[in-house]
Amino acid sequence: MRRGRGDRGDSGPLELVILMPALLMLFGLVIVFGRTTAADTDVEHAARVGARAAASAQTASGGQALADQVVTESLRDAGLSCAGGPSVAVRGPWTPGGQVTVSIACTASLADVSDLGLPGARTMTATATAVIDRVRGGEP
Repeated sequence: MRRGRGDRGDSGPLELVILMPALLMLFGLVIVFGRTTAADTDVEHAARVGARAAASAQTASGGQALADQVVTESLRDAGLSCAGGPSVAVRGPWTPGGQVTVSIACTASLADVSDLGLPGARTMTATATAVIDRVRGGEP
């Protein structure tokens, strides 16, 4: 006796139709997670190099300018663009042996993966501190 296709219970295409959207959503979430983790790492790195650059300057205004430049270049080299540019704040007593703290805020666009219904941008922040050289750094 020969069975027809419907008698056998062939539900392979139906399972595929049900599982495919869930698998695509999972794949999309992995991509978004990977991108945001990489962006967080890039912002933290930019804060560290910005703090080192600011600590090498002789004055507070020079440290701010140097940190702005280095942070912007670091984020650009990493391929991360901040909406409106990164916000860089440099603070600390500008004395030899003092500490300079650089804080960064960057709102990065996730527009290329936002079709998943997730927010289209994410603000990442990072802070790093560096010591001003006792011999040559700081304002007199």
